[in-house]
Amino acid sequence: MSDPGSSGQPGSQTPRGASGGGAPRRQLEMIRGDDPVPAVPRPVAGYMLRKVNLDDRHSYSQTFRTAFDEPSPFADLIRNMLPEGFFVVEHQPTGTVVAASTAAKYPKAQHPDGHSLQWVVAHSDHLGTGSGRATVAAATQVLAESAPRYSYLSTDDFRLPAINIYLKLGWQPLLFQQEQIARWVTVFEKLGMDFNEKDWPEKP
Repeated sequence: MSDPGSSGQPGSQTPRGASGGGAPRRQLEMIRGDDPVPAVPRPVAGYMLRKVNLDDRHSYSQTFRTAFDEPSPFADLIRNMLPEGFFVVEHQPTGTVVAASTAAKYPKAQHPDGHSLQWVVAHSDHLGTGSGRATVAAATQVLAESAPRYSYLSTDDFRLPAINIYLKLGWQPLLFQQEQIARWVTVFEKLGMDFNEKDWPEKP
């Protein structure tokens, strides 16, 4: 699972192996208030959820490169993260970071408060361990406790495992453009879920 928000500029990230061709379309967005965050299982044995430290930069960047063809956002996330908001999962046998999510502040026109879930990423060799899910839940908890009104995230249509996690953690599709509705219909169909646009907000 590798996801959203490139340094607070949705739509600028490039998935590993993606080809160019035309301007990227605007990403899907989701929002979330301060509702309680559902509990999720801990990562499997041998994996530990913890807060980031500066020594994680190299390991984080290696994991990031398994998902994206662009420079690691580690330093930018450190500058913009909310207090205690940058979570990683460490693979204990090797001491390496294999997943991460960040509760950060990236204001933009549609979301002036800027509280957001940024750069959800998991190493391609460690999928299925619950590591990505654990970091998302931890960062979402920080946002639920910190955001003055709501938080946002940006994601791509094809990131179905990530979107499935977001939905389970209470994130809501934001139907801010008509063309996004059709895209969300397709996403829900692929997830085997029913979609009713009346269930979801059009504005933050």
